[in-house]
Amino acid sequence: MNRTMKAVVQEPPSKLMGTLAIMGFAAENNLRDVAQALGQRDLRGLSGVAEKNAKQSRLRAEIEEQVVDEMSPPAVGTRERRKLVLVSQVALMFERMGAQTVEIAQLCGQIIREPRPSRITEIKKLIEHAVYITDRAATGLIEEDEGMAKIAVEQKRAATELNGRINRDLVSLMEAGGGDAAVRADLLCRIACKAHGIVEEAGQLAQDVLSFLERPEL
Repeated sequence: MNRTMKAVVQEPPSKLMGTLAIMGFAAENNLRDVAQALGQRDLRGLSGVAEKNAKQSRLRAEIEEQVVDEMSPPAVGTRERRKLVLVSQVALMFERMGAQTVEIAQLCGQIIREPRPSRITEIKKLIEHAVYITDRAATGLIEEDEGMAKIAVEQKRAATELNGRINRDLVSLMEAGGGDAAVRADLLCRIACKAHGIVEEAGQLAQDVLSFLERPEL
């Protein structure tokens, strides 16, 4: 979450938003590194993924504690409560994203070890879409930036179209190839499914953030 982390330096947010930004930065960087390792067919680039993800559960627990604390005072308004609920959703998304990243890294390792790894360029793009959409959706909430949330929604549409092309391509690969091709296509399908799952969750978050920002009176 590079944009958000810049905001942390320039205009220090609350402790809660700072913790959320740190969690997002870690989750997004980890998944971005996986995409880069896949594109470069670099097994070493996948080696530290699980270790980097290990702190995410602790960070989410800290965020949930802070959310409860900030919701406790009777004077907390409806808008503030809505934002705190969204913060909790974002933290859960980042935790799930971390777990998916570990699984994606494991699948990418199997693909890279193939004697003739193929069809990875589009998969890499889909993973990068997941990182980008997640970043814009979360930044939209943290900075209350409607433009960032709208970008995430628009990019989600592009990612969905890309995922459709990938699926059609992999079906053709399965039908045209033999056993090895089918195994490779299955691995790629599983990676695409997990990456698109992140896209779907981040896209829904972006819609929720837009609703929050566009109707602050609720």
